[in-house]
Order: sequence, then C-alpha cells, then structure tokens
Amino acid sequence: MAKHLYLRKSNNDLVSHCRCSPADALISSPGQMDCPWCGCGWLFICGRCKKAFTFAEAFETSDSWDQIAERVMPRYGERKPAKAEVKEWIEWMKILLKEVTVGHTYVYLDGWMISTGSIGVHIDGWHSRHDLDVVPHMDALTGKSTIDEVLGSTAYWQSTKIEEDEEG
Repeated sequence: MAKHLYLRKSNNDLVSHCRCSPADALISSPGQMDCPWCGCGWLFICGRCKKAFTFAEAFETSDSWDQIAERVMPRYGERKPAKAEVKEWIEWMKILLKEVTVGHTYVYLDGWMISTGSIGVHIDGWHSRHDLDVVPHMDALTGKSTIDEVLGSTAYWQSTKIEEDEEG
C-alpha cells in the first residue's frame, strides 16, 4: 500500500487537553468556528478523544485514507459518515496536509498548517489576515503573553478579520 503523510500529536506543550498517546492522537479535521479565539482557530483536535492540543508532527503512514477517516472523522451522533462525506473529508485533508514534511512539527492557525520552524506567519486565513513576525504558538512557549494578546484575544482576531468585500 502506498504511504502518505499525516499529523499526530507531538507533545503536550503549551495547551494540551488531550492525554492520548501520540500514536493514538491523530488530528481530526479543523473544527474552526466563527470565534477562532476560543481555540478552534489555533489548536488541533484529537481524532480519538476530541480534545485540543497545540503541536503535531508529520509522519509517514501506510494506513489508507479510508482507515484514517474511520479513526478520526467526526461522527454525526451514532451515524457513521456516508461514503460521499468520507470522500469529501479525505479530499479536504489531502489539501490541508499537502505542504507537510515528514519529521517537521506544525501548529494550526486559521485554516493553515504552519511549521514551527517558520520565521513568521503571513497568511490570509479563514477568518483573519495574519502578519506576524513570529509563529505565535512558539512565542507563547517563552512565557510571553501571546495567548492573551494574539491567539486567544477576541480583539486581535476581530481587528484582523477579513471582511466579505475583501474576499476574492
């Protein structure tokens, strides 16, 4: 079977409500809502326990996309996702993960996977335009108030919000 890359929890640094082992803590699709400052716009969701964590590492897996979807795709109550929903989810995850590199560690920010080794963050996300000199998750590790001033700040996210007339 062909191998491909996927992301799993790399550690419990910064914010980690997930206590699953990294082997079990594969990321699920982003659950970002229109209030990304609550964590949905900057944390990964564990596909197993559905709790949030900050850092994920890219690894090579021989599990098929269908097998991964079975493990981590959100359920709709007791109903398993329909085949069309699984297919759409797989297509979306392939797009989301297309730039990841094995062995690198990533954070999630507003629809993007950002390498922790990046110099800064300059993206148009799902909600906001981010023009930051540092990866805020990494900056927060140094004890700075980045969570309060950027990641978890309603004021930051609202001040950087992309208005509908700006969207292409």
